[in-house]
Amino acid sequence: MRLGEITVKVRVIGQRATRKVRVAQKTRAADLLNQLGLNRETVVVRLNGKIVAEEERLADGDSVEILPVVTGG
Repeated sequence: MRLGEITVKVRVIGQRATRKVRVAQKTRAADLLNQLGLNRETVVVRLNGKIVAEEERLADGDSVEILPVVTGG
């Protein structure tokens, strides 16, 4: 790990594997979604078991779950 980086565990619901992702310190949930190529309007972020706003900053060792928003009618 490089200086100024942290590692977070990321799980996208609907995919099997949890993976470790390195991001810069002070990375926000929205930045992580961009890095992963996910549309912020189609997912919800759960950080350490709690749904958070996209502006929430990540910390080393955090557990991030990304939940697709399901719509229909």
